[in-house]
Amino acid sequence: MKILTAMYTVKRGGAYDRFLMMLEAFLERGVEVHCLSLTPIPIKHYLFFNHKMYFPSKKADGLFPRMLVLILFPFWSVWVGYSNRIDLIISFGSLYAFIQTLSKNILKRPMVTFIRGNMFFGSKWQNSSKTILCLTKTIEEIGIRYSDRIITNNEASRSEILRKKVDVQVLYNNIPSINISKSEDISKTREKYGVPLNVRILVTAGILNRGKNIEFLIECLSKLETKDIYLLIVGDGSTRTDLHYKESLKELTRRLGIEQWVIFTGWLEKEELWKIYQVSDLFVIPSLNEGMPNALLEAIGCDLPCLGSDIPGINDILHYKDLLFDPVNLETIANRIRRFFSDEQYTNHLIQLIRKRKKIFVFDWKEKVFQLITKEISLGLVN
Repeated sequence: MKILTAMYTVKRGGAYDRFLMMLEAFLERGVEVHCLSLTPIPIKHYLFFNHKMYFPSKKADGLFPRMLVLILFPFWSVWVGYSNRIDLIISFGSLYAFIQTLSKNILKRPMVTFIRGNMFFGSKWQNSSKTILCLTKTIEEIGIRYSDRIITNNEASRSEILRKKVDVQVLYNNIPSINISKSEDISKTREKYGVPLNVRILVTAGILNRGKNIEFLIECLSKLETKDIYLLIVGDGSTRTDLHYKESLKELTRRLGIEQWVIFTGWLEKEELWKIYQVSDLFVIPSLNEGMPNALLEAIGCDLPCLGSDIPGINDILHYKDLLFDPVNLETIANRIRRFFSDEQYTNHLIQLIRKRKKIFVFDWKEKVFQLITKEISLGLVN
């Protein structure tokens, strides 16, 4: 079998990690993979063919490269698909479904589309004009309409897409195997990031953008009015707007007078992040919107107690009301954190709930995604 997919550039973040995992799932099972891109895809395998389009600039971000993808990729997709006699088209997001709709209709091949929370093209244009927002919404609607099957990672997205009368399946993200090749003493990990031994650690992680609502967590720390809790913010922005947001967060810590207790670590490799999880006391994710955050699943995989916003994606993972909070109610989360650090019975209760949720998300994601996608073949959609 041969598949065709596209990703104009790969950045840091859970959605891109899942894209690479999806490619690996096919390659490990002997499937030939053809991927269109503007920048190299970091996979080396004898069955992987990266069809990289020449781009005159080193930066593959911004309006111009996105428009280039939107205009040229559909025709290039037809050519690559035809030349290599592909059997199946996989779109990682509604933008790519729109781009590959032309290939689907000309080549008469089925198309499976992943919808992963905010990986929609339109999410990048939240501050754009109504005309741009309307255009991107139309693009996404077309991509969804022409998909033979959609795979999403949370129940809210499934319910929304079902209204469009498209076949939708849910595949949750899984908890990866947590392996730390070189263990590190707790005191050394704390010393590395400037955290005293006698304080408690709150941690959050992910791409730093406004949807993550990190300012809420910083304000919460200020509201706790204690000097024995540090907040570690792991991650960084992926766009210029994100970097401005990070600077605004740092400015907020200075304005509140708590910069000493808030530490921005920047991007960390997985193993280093897991070491931080192992020395932390509580993981908090206050996002306003999510797909299904890998950082939260990895925290659960490290047996770290977690609290999260009661929004789609996060509530699919945490489920229990005791683990969820209103992401715009500062008093609620502040009280939850105070109680976690002062009420041992409550702390143990949260730990038990997290252990129950952990069991649900330990499974072979690559095998499941392969089975869900290739089910199209057995349905006779490919001649």
